[in-house]
Amino acid sequence: MKKVAVVTGAGAGIGKKIALQLAGEGYRVYANARSEKKLEDTLAAGKGYDIIPLIFDVRDLDAIEESFSHIDTIDCLVNNAGVSIRNKGIYDINEDDWDMILDTNAKGYFFVARAALKKMKRGGCIINMSSGAAKTGGDFVSIPYSTSKGAINSLTVCLARELASEGIRVNAVSPGFIDTDMLTLNGQPKDFYSKVIPLGRLGETEDIANMVTFLASEKAGFVTGQIIEVNGGDIMG
Repeated sequence: MKKVAVVTGAGAGIGKKIALQLAGEGYRVYANARSEKKLEDTLAAGKGYDIIPLIFDVRDLDAIEESFSHIDTIDCLVNNAGVSIRNKGIYDINEDDWDMILDTNAKGYFFVARAALKKMKRGGCIINMSSGAAKTGGDFVSIPYSTSKGAINSLTVCLARELASEGIRVNAVSPGFIDTDMLTLNGQPKDFYSKVIPLGRLGETEDIANMVTFLASEKAGFVTGQIIEVNGGDIMG
């Protein structure tokens, strides 16, 4: 019987790569985005794989519950949906900026996880997408974004503690600078990263998908409550 994974924010970038890699590993993948149009590239790239669109906005709690009600069982949830804005100073951030980012990147993770847990049995796992900005405050990202990722780290540990007795593992992957569209918000040319990252290159979406696939596997069966940095050495220790 196929394992089942749900990947939020699967329309592009890291989420798209994770969805495709898990599908390639034999999972039935429910790929989430806010619209079917946002999933067109993922579905085209995954032709021949078992990928099913799952349309909802992670800020819409009713839509989350309704969407998960159509799934019988879930082995792995990847909470990946996220938004950011170009960095603003303290006095330029408005309430809409704050609410959009925290509602998507933090509150949405909790309510998606809770809906998924109703369909998850012993041996299941949740993998949250964090960021090195949670530790550093972010070199180029906004205060609400860094704050939301710090919340994800805390949420990961809280869920891991509460769910350990049920045999459900919860971890987070913390990407460094990864070559996605969101990177353009930093305003730096790509060759900048080869100079500042110790391993001498910008991260690829596959680097993150590889870690997610490992954490979802039985090889990570004794790993829970961890925030795992995947950043080419940009943050150490």
